[in-house]
Amino acid sequence: MHITTSSGHDYFYLKQTNEIVDFVFDDDLFAWEFEPLSYFTVLPNVDTFIISITEQCNLRCSYCCYSGKYKNNRSHNTSSMSKQDIDEVFSFIQETVENKEIKLAFYGGEPLLHQDLLRYAIDKAHTLWKYRISISVSSNATLLTPVLIDWLFANKVRIDISIDGHKKVHNRQRRYCNGKGTFEKVYESLSYIREQHSAHLQDDVLILMTLAELDDLIEISINWHEDSLLKDIIPTKISSISPNFRLGVERSDYEVLVNKYLSLLEVYESHRELNVLKVFLEQCIAYWVNRPIIDVGNAVPMATCLPLNNKLYIDTHFNIGVCEKIADKYRIGNVKSGINWDVANSQVQEYYQKRVQRCRFCPAIRMCNMCFSAIEYSDDEWDILCHNEKTYTKVCFRLFCEMAKRGLLQ
Repeated sequence: MHITTSSGHDYFYLKQTNEIVDFVFDDDLFAWEFEPLSYFTVLPNVDTFIISITEQCNLRCSYCCYSGKYKNNRSHNTSSMSKQDIDEVFSFIQETVENKEIKLAFYGGEPLLHQDLLRYAIDKAHTLWKYRISISVSSNATLLTPVLIDWLFANKVRIDISIDGHKKVHNRQRRYCNGKGTFEKVYESLSYIREQHSAHLQDDVLILMTLAELDDLIEISINWHEDSLLKDIIPTKISSISPNFRLGVERSDYEVLVNKYLSLLEVYESHRELNVLKVFLEQCIAYWVNRPIIDVGNAVPMATCLPLNNKLYIDTHFNIGVCEKIADKYRIGNVKSGINWDVANSQVQEYYQKRVQRCRFCPAIRMCNMCFSAIEYSDDEWDILCHNEKTYTKVCFRLFCEMAKRGLLQ
């Protein structure tokens, strides 16, 4: 992989050793070898359980994977767990993890629509696992109240809050069922947390932002910085939306995309105080900054999640998935009957076969985001996504080199 910086410097990425060099080196013919996968009947590393206590939600976000616009996924409905269901799920978890430390993440839908059930589950988790448990709740924050916030922090629960920027952008994307924006309520919750729980704001709150349009980033960053509350709150993660082939996914053009990212870099170079933009750019180059320099020969592990993943997702019907990102169609078992190892192995083999030929000569394999969730895509869809992933990888490589040359790496 080769890029030329704005200052005219050439850099080459060597996929085998993970090095960046400034001399001409062509390793396009280097081919990865993938070892055949063995049949597995254990998940030795699982310690995290994402539990969807309800499929009900009080919002209708424009990009939601449960909006009915995505294939292979459910739509919003009223299916929810009961206290007895929680008991059964916890029994399954006890049998699965034995004496490990456990992480529980309550998910939805919107978990706070069922606060009595959530409180029951949290109390029971602390009773069962005492000091071996850490708990989080993913929420749109519209149902948070001072009393509930106080209770969650008192019970050592991390709150993962979704906010997509300033009022204009957030309300365009995250709305109630009646179409009304939700920014004011989320803002109110964040304001209470900062005023009454400032220490928790640093350690026990995750701020999750979805960037639906790259072109919105500068406006979001400026408005975020100019807000007296938000400017001191740094987003934990900024995510893009999932590809939706029902709506169409276009092939990325490197020149178009890299120019957009370089424009972002120009703004950041002059305005280092823009925290949202800083987080976004740091995410883009994170792999390049932290990459290990190694020589692995021709072998590279296949990132299938299974069987070495550390988490499982459990929906309201007790069905088990590899994680919350996997489409509903792809489940590998049920809490009552356990993991169906034939199904789990079949899905891994399907994913392996999709990757083994496409990835042999790929320069982006080490940092590829085509995780196990891509199992649902057709061959034609994979071709588009592979192209886009390589394009994005090259853009981030260019961004890293530009930032290094300009002294913008910390």
